[in-house]
Amino acid sequence: MDKSDLQVLFEAQAYDAVIAHAAISATTAADHAWNGIALLRTGRLKEAEGALHRAAILGHPEGTVEYGNLLRLLGRFDDACLHFQEIAEHIQDPELRLRLLRWWGVAQFQAGHPEEGLRRVERAWHGYVAHGDDQLTARVSQSLAQMHLLLGHTDRAKLLLQEAVRALALGTDPRPRLSALKILLDLQLSSGDLAQAQATLTEALALSSATDAQREHALLLGSAAELYRLSGEYEQYARTLVTVAQQAEDLGDFNLRVWSVARLADHQSLQGLHGQALETLLGFGQLPQDWPPELWATDGVLRRRRGDVHGGYDSLERAAGGFREAGRMPEMIRVHLHLASCALRLRRESVTVTLLQEALTQMLRLRQLFEFKPDLEELSELLQFAVLDPELSPLLEPLLDRLGHLTGQPRLPEDGAMQLQLSTLGRSAVFKDGTEISFAYLNTPLVLTYLALHPGRTRAQMQLDLFPERDAREAAGYVRQCIWDLRDKLGPEVISFEGPHKSPRYRLGRLVKVELDLQQFQQAIHTGELARALALYRGEFLPGVEEADWLLQMRDEARLTLTFELRNQMARYRSEGDQRRVVLLANQLLRADPLDVEVMQERVDAARTFAPAPELARYVAQLNRMLN
Repeated sequence: MDKSDLQVLFEAQAYDAVIAHAAISATTAADHAWNGIALLRTGRLKEAEGALHRAAILGHPEGTVEYGNLLRLLGRFDDACLHFQEIAEHIQDPELRLRLLRWWGVAQFQAGHPEEGLRRVERAWHGYVAHGDDQLTARVSQSLAQMHLLLGHTDRAKLLLQEAVRALALGTDPRPRLSALKILLDLQLSSGDLAQAQATLTEALALSSATDAQREHALLLGSAAELYRLSGEYEQYARTLVTVAQQAEDLGDFNLRVWSVARLADHQSLQGLHGQALETLLGFGQLPQDWPPELWATDGVLRRRRGDVHGGYDSLERAAGGFREAGRMPEMIRVHLHLASCALRLRRESVTVTLLQEALTQMLRLRQLFEFKPDLEELSELLQFAVLDPELSPLLEPLLDRLGHLTGQPRLPEDGAMQLQLSTLGRSAVFKDGTEISFAYLNTPLVLTYLALHPGRTRAQMQLDLFPERDAREAAGYVRQCIWDLRDKLGPEVISFEGPHKSPRYRLGRLVKVELDLQQFQQAIHTGELARALALYRGEFLPGVEEADWLLQMRDEARLTLTFELRNQMARYRSEGDQRRVVLLANQLLRADPLDVEVMQERVDAARTFAPAPELARYVAQLNRMLN
């Protein structure tokens, strides 16, 4: 097959045929260029390097430009920028000059020079518009949209994407449209439009199945994983992450490898698999000092979850600097939230306020709230800290209205263990391995919680504590039914027993790991973490279940523990003359005990010293309603 036929195959987009024939007959610069670009477009980046490097050495113009693009895709951003700088004056073809500008700008952007990179890509975009090629203009619009999305300019990204998707619908090559749909999916996820995101994913997967574009398919799966995470489909999220990580490794795509390693390590850490998470992170293959900010951010979060708060703070601070320099505001917001959490645990309250103030301000400016919801759920004590801070509470009100009730993110299980999360404060819910479980009996969660708090009890002790008003025979039968319900829904290993056959003692199984919000609340009060305690206390203990003295005592203890701590804090700030904080604390106390007239009066007295007339009138009216 002669060279002209090879070029015909390339122009017909028969890339597999080009690769097959080039492996046998490639001799010229053009042969190596067609072969390298075909390998590049089918996602075989590692294999493409040799062919494109040879084409560049031999002086093939298109091969030379695409060699720089390949260096960019492999994560060698500085090498790519230097290559483009060296060849710029030698490229004469008008379209290739515009293509060089596009990839040079993207490489600069990825190297941490967003302003210069954006200017170059915009110059390329204007050039393609003047050239009159809608297809090529739309492809550059994708690059611009992706850059604006990373910078937090969602409106501009949306306009560019709408244009690109419309124009690319008419093209013969499905890969550019697939890339545009992927960016559109990312934009919909950032705004929390999950229904539209699912529709876009369905369309994109159908298009992807009709092409052999391996890289575009892997990138799409990454966005699909994010949809599963934000939708709470954690098992599907985990499976997709593993697939993306393997495909990223096979492709050698630097950015996809960074993303998949960071997400997989983060996911393993949330499971409590800290050793695996660290192995995944260090398996990236670079020394830590050469890591991109995404991996430093992940390292900081992993350290914070392991209890290394100082180390976590240092890593997150380094990541924040990288994201700030690159102008990547959404990622910097997430890092600032986790950095603020570390500062709060280190009792650096002024630093916490500064970090949170910037993060909350930028969240309101960008109007991108939904993508941060999992982080705010994990770091819910930060929200309560902000509620109690006079500088932060005005920023928080509009965010809370739009984010809704944060319930805490279910965790997935450790190897060989059943992970249960029991939500008992303000709601009665049981999660197994991240999925909420529905039981046949209303009081089954009550029995489960009781055994988590009091292992080794007999059925007779349980029925006396939990169901004293029932007939003894009926109560004994009901306890058996609830235990059967637990084993039926959670597995037989959830409950174990020991002792005499007629009076066994029940406890949770050896491999059952329980996270009980009541215990976390008590620990937060004990360690003086009031903001965390407020985040955990969402209402009375086990609402809606059958009431008995044991349950009412537990409710009173939790409520009084919180209100006692809040009263102490109110007295402290009142003595310091900080009346604004007294009012904020009173508001929180009245959430737990809305009938406390004394606290209402104290709130009015404090508000008189600083509050605007409408706020003071609201507090006075609430007090008068109680007194009348």
